[in-house]
Amino acid sequence: MTRDFKTFFDIYVRPSPGACIDRESYEFRYAAAALLVACSKADFDEDPEEEKAIIEILKDTFKVSTSTLESLLQMADAASEEDNLVEVTDMVNEYCSETDKCFLLENLWRVAYADGRLDRYEELFIQRIASMIQLTEDDVSRARETWNLE
Repeated sequence: MTRDFKTFFDIYVRPSPGACIDRESYEFRYAAAALLVACSKADFDEDPEEEKAIIEILKDTFKVSTSTLESLLQMADAASEEDNLVEVTDMVNEYCSETDKCFLLENLWRVAYADGRLDRYEELFIQRIASMIQLTEDDVSRARETWNLE
């Protein structure tokens, strides 16, 4: 599966060299969906409230149409597998601005808090993703404050 994913990713998702992607691009939406789904799986309990938050983020924040949503979530589910996250985070790290990376982080916290509690595995996942996309602990803290319910 990993090799198939990498081939798909390289052909259909990875931007061309030197490109820059932003919140309006399908590549950014794909990366966001993959990371949001992976965050919801981090605590080994895919809560319906987290799934609802992911759908709201994709529809309201990223303006993903209802007709596109299901296929995007299916692709994101495959991309959210541990072996595939490196491809996604490498793309985010290489092609996204720091502002957009922080925006992704804020939405990861939104998913983590969607069920009304923060699991330590979700927190560790977000910290790891932040590190992989070269954000600082201060960035993590600022993004967390946006959705912290505690």
